[in-house]
Amino acid sequence: MSNHRDERTIATQQRWAARGMLIFSIALAIDLMVRALILKQDSRQYLDISLIWMATILYVSIGVTASGVEPCGWKWSQGLLLILLLAVEIPVVLTLMRGVHTLTDFIASMVSAAGGAFVMLIILRGIYARWERVTLGRGASEE
Repeated sequence: MSNHRDERTIATQQRWAARGMLIFSIALAIDLMVRALILKQDSRQYLDISLIWMATILYVSIGVTASGVEPCGWKWSQGLLLILLLAVEIPVVLTLMRGVHTLTDFIASMVSAAGGAFVMLIILRGIYARWERVTLGRGASEE
């Protein structure tokens, strides 16, 4: 086996790292849902796992975007689908965890989830636009 590193070996390593990150994220999400919905644990018992998971996803999202990969391939339909998915998923999970007691709470959590996802996409788009200006020059976004 050769120890020589070229584009193919680096690309293979990156593909496996991406798969590992995906598996890690899914496993942590399932673990958090089991702890919250099935075991009915207090959120303070698994807050550290939630924070690690969110920090990792935030770090990877910002890092990938700052490296020149557009968030959502910058198709507004995919971004809006992500916002809609989060706006529905978060209130439903909160309802199952008995954190939402009234329709007003449900709507408020829906609006805040959608707003947070929208702001995050705008921030990622701003980071990508900065990368475009620095790397490709000022005229790149005009093409």
